[in-house]
Amino acid sequence: MQYKSKNTLRYLFSFYSYGLNLFLFFIEIMPPFIRMPVLKLIFKKIGKNVFIDYGIYFRFPSKIKIFDEVTIGTGTKFFPSFHNKDAKIIIHNNVRIGPDVCFLGAGHDYKYLNLPDTGDSIIVHKNVWIGAKSIIVQGVVINEGAVIAAGSVVTKNVEAYTIVGGVPAKIIKERKINETNKI
Repeated sequence: MQYKSKNTLRYLFSFYSYGLNLFLFFIEIMPPFIRMPVLKLIFKKIGKNVFIDYGIYFRFPSKIKIFDEVTIGTGTKFFPSFHNKDAKIIIHNNVRIGPDVCFLGAGHDYKYLNLPDTGDSIIVHKNVWIGAKSIIVQGVVINEGAVIAAGSVVTKNVEAYTIVGGVPAKIIKERKINETNKI
């Protein structure tokens, strides 16, 4: 859809933001037995046994897929790209996301003075743990079994079964898995 001016697009986005924030206010005061079915209606996908804590923020929920056995901590923010129609945020099975994690699927291209919008998918594969206050940027794939240390900024793909941390995140060590479950 083409708009006549950037001002028209900004006006429409402001209206969308207003409506979204009003909706998020009501989501925050809903009891869980009402809240989760409502979230399942607006997200692209929410699987079984998903826990989404209160205080989350999301833009464009139809571009967010959350599979089974996922826990999302309070304060987590999801920003999928509006401008890249194929870009999504995908969280696979058995993922733990700490509080205040930020998924930035949208951004700007610094190579140009007018800072045009950019965007790409973020994919988190199964059995991943993302520590509190981490930031995951557009185009990143976090492979199976990886651990992201708290406060990390992940700007590149993360190899399977590695532990990364820092700003920008770098490999700290390999993740070794015990065969028996500790309960």
